[in-house]
Amino acid sequence: MPGYAPEQIANSVLNGNNVAVLIGDTTVAFAQTSGHQIAMGAEQLYGIGTAKPQEVQQLRMSPAFSVDTFSLTSAGLTLLANGQRLEYLLAGNSFDMVVLDGTTNTALFTYVGCKAQNMGQNIPANAPIRSSFSFLALDVLDNEGNSIMNAGDNAIAVASQAASLIAAGSGLGVSG
Repeated sequence: MPGYAPEQIANSVLNGNNVAVLIGDTTVAFAQTSGHQIAMGAEQLYGIGTAKPQEVQQLRMSPAFSVDTFSLTSAGLTLLANGQRLEYLLAGNSFDMVVLDGTTNTALFTYVGCKAQNMGQNIPANAPIRSSFSFLALDVLDNEGNSIMNAGDNAIAVASQAASLIAAGSGLGVSG
């Protein structure tokens, strides 16, 4: 008699079912759409005598993160979001945002020091209420925790490195 021989599908492409979005250490419940980008700030530099650019420099990087969610009821907030509405936590707070590969449980991207830029809500008739959030970040880390925004020719790489120079007695001082 023939039998079934099911095989687990091993997809080669990530999809929305394989990824989770975390704000801090909390998974965003009912996240519908998430987008993240790093504006690399490339600018063409020109000199007198030619219309052709003579160099392209990345002058200002600006990482951003956005997430659209279904708004939760009180019961949903208690069950899925530690009883807290994200809209109420945004002002004056920063978060780390993680795009997590749910199949391997590793971070694909970690946006560090995110602060809310915008919050909006769409309240349609006969459909779920959706909340939209956009954030700006200070840095983006890869799956091994390294910054992917190291530009190479900056005088000060990151504030923490400058602070360690001061602590090491490099002669630089900070006064307030």
